[in-house]
Amino acid sequence: MKTQPRPIVDRSLPVVALVGRPNVGKSTLFNRLTGSHYAIVEDQPGVTRDRRYGKCEYDGRLFRVVDTGGIDFGAEGSISVGMRRQADLAIAEADVVLLIVDGKRGLLPDDYDICVKLRRAGKTILVVANKIDGPRHEDGIADLYGLGGGEVFAISAAHGRGMPDLLDAIVAGLPEPVQAEHELPPPGELDDLASDEPKLSEAELAALDAALAAGEAAGDDPAEDDDGPATVSEADLSRDQIRIAVVGRPNAGKSSLVNALCGEERMLVDATPGTTRDPIDTPILHGGQRFTLIDTAGIRRRVRVHEPSDRIAMTMAERAIERADVAVLVIDAYDGIGEMDAKIAGLVADAGRVLMIVLNKRDLVPAAQVKAIEAELDRKLQFVPWAHRLWCSAQTQRGVLKILDEATRCYRSYASRVKTGALNRFFAGIVEKHPPPLHQGKPIRLYYITQAQTKPPTFVLSVNHPDGMHFSYRRYLQNQLRDTFGFVGTPIRLVARAKSK
Repeated sequence: MKTQPRPIVDRSLPVVALVGRPNVGKSTLFNRLTGSHYAIVEDQPGVTRDRRYGKCEYDGRLFRVVDTGGIDFGAEGSISVGMRRQADLAIAEADVVLLIVDGKRGLLPDDYDICVKLRRAGKTILVVANKIDGPRHEDGIADLYGLGGGEVFAISAAHGRGMPDLLDAIVAGLPEPVQAEHELPPPGELDDLASDEPKLSEAELAALDAALAAGEAAGDDPAEDDDGPATVSEADLSRDQIRIAVVGRPNAGKSSLVNALCGEERMLVDATPGTTRDPIDTPILHGGQRFTLIDTAGIRRRVRVHEPSDRIAMTMAERAIERADVAVLVIDAYDGIGEMDAKIAGLVADAGRVLMIVLNKRDLVPAAQVKAIEAELDRKLQFVPWAHRLWCSAQTQRGVLKILDEATRCYRSYASRVKTGALNRFFAGIVEKHPPPLHQGKPIRLYYITQAQTKPPTFVLSVNHPDGMHFSYRRYLQNQLRDTFGFVGTPIRLVARAKSK
């Protein structure tokens, strides 16, 4: 049996790691360097836990910045140990390490211990005194020269003070650029939210009206070219980077699944709920296709969330759905399908994204219970019958790689466009076979259908009474479109508009 190649993590750019004690401003500096606000910043230690990556461009050089959790040698517990291990992994892959110190408090014993750790690793070290908001705070940085790291860079990450000198030093310490065979766009390029909101705005409706008018005119042209397949995917897989948001309830196995897909310990995994907070983007390459995996915090009822950082993490998880192409809803199959699983599926459907339901922990589920779980899933998630469904085990890695293959297949459908000629024939057959019900005793006339958008596939229907289109008949048309043209895992939007005069 031929073994399928494992995905590889993108390492085409040099890496700059931010390390230091808890609460010295590493995440604030990360946001400053990457020009984003995606690292959670709060005035308490232990907010950042996983390695978080972003992109920085300065003086013609591109490099990745990795934020880490605070190193506290005296802290106990599995999460603290895991945070130190994540920092060690970031240091190991870094080309330049920024040792961040609280400039107002001066040199502390842990700062010296971290510096010794970095020297043993043989890394290029830049000592950064953060929180130096003005000249009056610079007196406290004299002791930092005792670390032996050469120049101490006094900055204020919150206000941008001293950043040009620091960036010059970072670029000077980077290795010479090497042309990578496969260079993936860094996560920073993927941070813009998608523009297609669940509810269409007036401008979007106007654009759909224009598409409908153009479609009506084209529909009178008998010269329609019907050669080739009825459905054409506009996805350019050689250039597109498929963004996959891994979402679900706490402890469903999201981070374990991301680690299994990456083939390495990319995320901190712990039995404690809420271990993951920041959404973490990881670019990978699999089978020649580029992906960005977005690990997110567990989504739960807001009334049960009390910490501000947890509330922010949940909001970021919901926003991760909006900037993704595919949402992988991870469900703990052993624990069963919960109310929040249905709510998360609704968020994905409203955002108009591909929905893949991945039933994790297959190794813990007896074979005799599989059909019962499938039936429960059909009952509780009956409002998204189009969602693609998979079983896997992140622990044993059974079925994990199939997630990427099926995500590619669903993405093709997500970007597919049906030719007008094929739609005309489909429409004529549907109207003849199953005409719409009456509206206030009057027949509803269906004049024309055209596809106005992709991602998700959006069809505009020309009718005489748009308000009379019952949701059940809309659902029927959506199901027929899905079955006829092979849409997999993607929502289909159907907009009824009055025929233009």
